[in-house]
Amino acid sequence: MTRELDLERRVSVLSGMRDAVGAMKSLSAHHFRETRSVATSAAEYRAGVEGIVSRVGLGLRPGTGVVGLVVVGAELGLCGGYTSRIVEKAVEHRAQVGGGPCFSVGKRTTTMLSRKGVSVTQGYTGPSGVDGLSSLLLDLAESLLTTFVEQGLSALDVVSSHFSGVGSQRPNVVRLFPAPFATVAPELPLYSALDTFISAATREYVFATLYEILVSALASEHGARLLATGSAERWLEERVELLQRRLTVARREASTQETIELSARRS
Repeated sequence: MTRELDLERRVSVLSGMRDAVGAMKSLSAHHFRETRSVATSAAEYRAGVEGIVSRVGLGLRPGTGVVGLVVVGAELGLCGGYTSRIVEKAVEHRAQVGGGPCFSVGKRTTTMLSRKGVSVTQGYTGPSGVDGLSSLLLDLAESLLTTFVEQGLSALDVVSSHFSGVGSQRPNVVRLFPAPFATVAPELPLYSALDTFISAATREYVFATLYEILVSALASEHGARLLATGSAERWLEERVELLQRRLTVARREASTQETIELSARRS
């Protein structure tokens, strides 16, 4: 009887875990589809803004200071080694460019960076879906622009995962400031003063580029979570089926033993 109770408890616990993982998998699938639906548009918009900025010039000029770093990882778990690979890439890049202010997106990312000895200047809560990107984008962009100008940074790099398909998340380094493209001689817009237009174009370039990076990173995170939760769900399902078979055998043996004992008493 004790064995049966133990097996029943294990089946109950693993079944609950399987249901929870399945719910997380379904939620990630929803967010993944949602994120991928806007990723293409974000890339196209960023390319258009970049084309404008390359023709009128960029309002930000690199200083002589250190290189700043932005690390975009996961806010939640159940996505395998997704965040650890990004953090490893960030630590490696930090060793190459030297110390500087570091901004982190995702609580797990902030924790891992601290464990690796990287001091985080400002940490941000990572969004779970596209709806949460706007508020993060505004706060992050303002902080980056202010820090770049006030501290006279020579560059600002972003380490994140570039989405290229489910199961192929790849940590990537993107230089946000100064612009990683050449600019031609400024062309004066006919409807605005050049300085005003360049200032507006610069801010739009920052917002568009950061948004595309965050969207791609979010798609990568949910893609990684889909794989991890799918594997965990299959393993839990296999364990539940195995334990249920053992429970059936245990009940059959207990029933047989009870029958034998009753027969022995009657005889």
